[in-house]
Amino acid sequence: MTQSATKPLGSLSRARRRTADILFSRDKDEPWTRRFDIVLILLVTLNILAVILESVAAIRSQWGPYLDAFEILSVAVFSIEYILRIWSATDNPWQENQESSTRMRLHFIRSPMAIVDFVAILPFYLGLLVSVDLRFLRVLRLLRIFKLTRYSGSMNLLFQVLRQEARTVGAAMFILLLLLVIVSSLAFIVEGETHPDPDAFSSIPATMYWAIITMTTVGYGDVVPATPLGKGLTAVIAVISVGMVALPAGILASGFSAAIQRRRAEVEGRIEDALADGDLSSEESADIDGLVQRLDVSRADVTVLMKAARRQAGIDTACPHCGKFRHEQSADLAS
Repeated sequence: MTQSATKPLGSLSRARRRTADILFSRDKDEPWTRRFDIVLILLVTLNILAVILESVAAIRSQWGPYLDAFEILSVAVFSIEYILRIWSATDNPWQENQESSTRMRLHFIRSPMAIVDFVAILPFYLGLLVSVDLRFLRVLRLLRIFKLTRYSGSMNLLFQVLRQEARTVGAAMFILLLLLVIVSSLAFIVEGETHPDPDAFSSIPATMYWAIITMTTVGYGDVVPATPLGKGLTAVIAVISVGMVALPAGILASGFSAAIQRRRAEVEGRIEDALADGDLSSEESADIDGLVQRLDVSRADVTVLMKAARRQAGIDTACPHCGKFRHEQSADLAS
């Protein structure tokens, strides 16, 4: 009786673990994971294409029922995927913290990718619950394109850099906001009462439009200062803003470089540890391959790191007497 009662639980646990391996695995050689990723990528791509084509009145009038059916099918697939991810989050192979099942699921729900998955299905259910402008829902469905970031190592790296550099970028944005307020206030004082167009510099909020266009060096030319003092202020602000507006981009570029270097250093450390005994076992090779795929390090970089680690460990160092490498000497001795 006890054994029969535990069998369904064991089967459920195995099913949940297998589901987690498919949904959360970063092993590109796993066949079911690769198939699932391809299906999801195609489905998301077709969804974005459908939303774009749906905005054309002629296509909407002719193919509307088919587009609606495809939307229902897509939401059903995305909803099942979202539920399965929450259900199997306790067996996520990349989950490091040992928490309770509820905490692990809540931790997953609050993760950025889980929020993207929720937003992908939100417009459909939102339209069923409340009366919302259909144009708003269609545009909101375009947010499904962010589901593709799950399968892009570059986008994952971007989100990682944004999280790491959030305070620095926030400080730079605060400086830009402060400069925007100062510039808008000065321009309002200089141009507010004398400008031929009474609406151009009528208030500080209205002047902020001119300030933003000037600071970003876009210069539409629809709002321009009329007084010599205003033109001089524009020239000074344009020169100062060239470097200030580019500051967040420089911070992110530096963060990208540092993040890539940290990933390379982690792979290099793992390779050096594996080659410490002068040999690379199959288990160590598989562990390194898993780390490379998880960190999305290029194969060219791995090859360079592997060669450097082998030379440092003396594996690829030629013997001064016979001219052979160590692995060649080992092969001769074994034969």
